[in-house]
Amino acid sequence: MKTSADLTAGAIGREEEGKRYKDITRVEWRSLSLAGLGWTFESYDSFLLSLLLPTLALQFGLTKAQLGLFTSITAAGQILGGILFGYVSDRLGRVRTAMLCIAIYSLFSGLLAFAPNEHWFAAIRFCGALGMGGTWTAGAALIAETWHASRRGKGGALMQMGLPIGAILAITISGIVSGINDGLAGGGWRVLFLIGALPFFILFFVARKTPESPIWLERKQAQAQARTVSVDAKLNVRGLLTAFTFIFFLQYLYWGVFTWTPTFLVTVKHLDFVHSLKFVLALQFGAISGFLLFSAFVDRLGRRPMFMAYLLVGAAAVFGYILSWNALVLMVAIFFTGFSVNGIFAGAGPFLAEIIGNTASRGFLMGLAYNGGRLGGFIAPLVIGTLATNAGGFVLGLSTTIVAFIAAAIVVYFAPETRGKTLV
Repeated sequence: MKTSADLTAGAIGREEEGKRYKDITRVEWRSLSLAGLGWTFESYDSFLLSLLLPTLALQFGLTKAQLGLFTSITAAGQILGGILFGYVSDRLGRVRTAMLCIAIYSLFSGLLAFAPNEHWFAAIRFCGALGMGGTWTAGAALIAETWHASRRGKGGALMQMGLPIGAILAITISGIVSGINDGLAGGGWRVLFLIGALPFFILFFVARKTPESPIWLERKQAQAQARTVSVDAKLNVRGLLTAFTFIFFLQYLYWGVFTWTPTFLVTVKHLDFVHSLKFVLALQFGAISGFLLFSAFVDRLGRRPMFMAYLLVGAAAVFGYILSWNALVLMVAIFFTGFSVNGIFAGAGPFLAEIIGNTASRGFLMGLAYNGGRLGGFIAPLVIGTLATNAGGFVLGLSTTIVAFIAAAIVVYFAPETRGKTLV
C-alpha cells in the first residue's frame, strides 16, 4: 500500500513533469516556427499538384498515365533530396540547410508558373522536389536536437501538423484564385504556383532569428578544436533498420489509403460525397485532431503506447469503411482514418532521431530512414491498383493495409521505448 509520503512525492513529480512539459523555451518555439512553417508550405506545394492534375491535363493535353509521371517525379525528387540534404545538414547545419531547401522549392515552384509544356514542367518539378524532401529532414533533426527530451515528442508532433494545415491552405487558396479567375484553367493555375514562391521571403526572416542546433554546434566546435564528442562510433544498424521498416509500413498505409479511398467509395460504395468539402474537412480535421492528441500525450505515455493506439484506431477505421455501407459510419471512419493514418506521423521525427541514436551522421541517417521508407508509398498504390479489377479485388487490395497495420505494430512491439532519451 502506498503511504501518504509516496502519494505526495508522486503528485510533486507529476506537477514538475507537467511544468517541464509546458515550459517551452523561446529557442524551441523559434526552431518549431522554421521547421513547422517550412513543412507547412512544402505540404501546400505537394497537395497543390494533386489539386491541379485535372487542370494540367487540359492545359498540356495529357493522359492519366502522363499525369502520373508528375507525381512519380515529385516522389523521386523528395526521396533523393531528403537523403542528400540530410547529409548536407550534418555538415552545413540544420538551420542553413532548412533555409536552403525552402529556397529551392520556393524558386522552382515559382518557375512552374512559366512552364511552357509538360517536359519543362516535369524537369522543374523534380528540381523543386529535391528541396521539398530536404525540408523535412533538416527540420526534424533541428526539432529533435533543440527541444528538451521531456517534450521532444510534442515538438515533433507540432511540426508534423504542417501536413494537414498545408493541405487546407492549398484547398483554400485554390478556391479563392478559382473564384477570382472563374476557374483554374488559363492563368489561374500559374498564379497558384507563383504564390508557392513566397515561403522563402516569409521564412528568410524566421531563419535569421532561429538559433542553430546546440548539439550540432558543439560537435562542430569539438571538431575544430580537435576534440572528440560523446557519440557512438559504430552505426546503430538495428536502430536504422527499425526506423526504416516502421516508416516503410506507415508510408504504405498513408499512400495506400489516401490514393485509393476516394475511388473505392465512389466505385464500390457508390457514394458521391468524396469530392465534397465535408469529405475533405472530415479527413483533414481528423488529421489535425490526431496530431494535437499525439502531441499532448506522447511525452507522458511514451512512443510505443501512442504508436500502438494509433495503429489500432487506424485498422478499425479502415476496416469500418471497407465493410460499412452507412454514409454516417463512413464519414466517422474517414475522420478516424485521417486521425490515425496522418496523426501517427506526429511521432516520426523524434522517434527516428532517438532510435538511430547519437551519431555525427544523424541528419543523413534520419533522411535515409524516412525517405528510404517512402518505397512503401511507391508499392502501395501499385499493389492495390493491380488487385482492384472489381469490387472484390478492391476490397482485397485495401485489406492489404490491414496487414501493414499489423506489421507496423510488430515493429513497434519489438522496438525499445525512447521517451526522454538524451541526444548528443
